[in-house]
Amino acid sequence: MKTKCSGMLISTLSALLLLVATPVMASVVMLNTRVIYPAGAQSQTIQLTNNDSIPYVVQMWSDINNPSSTPDTADGPFVAVPALFRIEPKTGQSVRLVFTGKDLPQDRESVFYLNSVQIPPKNVAGAQQNQMMVVLRNRVKIFYRPKGITGEPEKIAEQLRFSLKQQSGQWVLTVNNDSVFHASFIKAAAMVGDKQVPFKADMVAPKSQASWKLDKGASSPAGARKVTFTLVNDYGGHSRAEATLN
Repeated sequence: MKTKCSGMLISTLSALLLLVATPVMASVVMLNTRVIYPAGAQSQTIQLTNNDSIPYVVQMWSDINNPSSTPDTADGPFVAVPALFRIEPKTGQSVRLVFTGKDLPQDRESVFYLNSVQIPPKNVAGAQQNQMMVVLRNRVKIFYRPKGITGEPEKIAEQLRFSLKQQSGQWVLTVNNDSVFHASFIKAAAMVGDKQVPFKADMVAPKSQASWKLDKGASSPAGARKVTFTLVNDYGGHSRAEATLN
């Protein structure tokens, strides 16, 4: 059952999430850049740190794939414990992420999203009459891994196939992800000699295909024989690889 305080905060968050300003530096930082959740785990730990000299109230929730979600519309199969808490200045807070159960594919990874927002104390936000309170939001991926899947996430690059062709006068780079893991791309580029021609890369789901168009202003990739790309690994690091174009 929600307390009166938490209910009021949820309503406030629903309205104030529209005030999120991405250029503002977050004071409460989540150390995890992604969460890997193995099936059967009782929980996974999320670590946060408040680098500021004032306390904050933080609320966390998960969603399936809705960047505009709020605690009221949370539909992800994960809950944070605690979901609502105060974090003191220059201290840390551990939060347990718990899978609540959902009928998910057992032959591949599934992805969800963990949201967290930080709200400064009311007396700080209102210290000046014309000062607006800004709610900062962070969003990271949760990768749920069933027990029965085979393969190694470190070898995703070996299971990616690329092709390049023109469609309606537009160059398109297509990637097939034959692995059971999500391929999280930072960037991808066709190589014309020693010149990189960048494409708008994004995450590719397991056992699926995605097609990307040229970055705005990029030159023609005609004659390219290979592609270079950068993936995000389980630890948030970047792994660079290349592949031959079909």
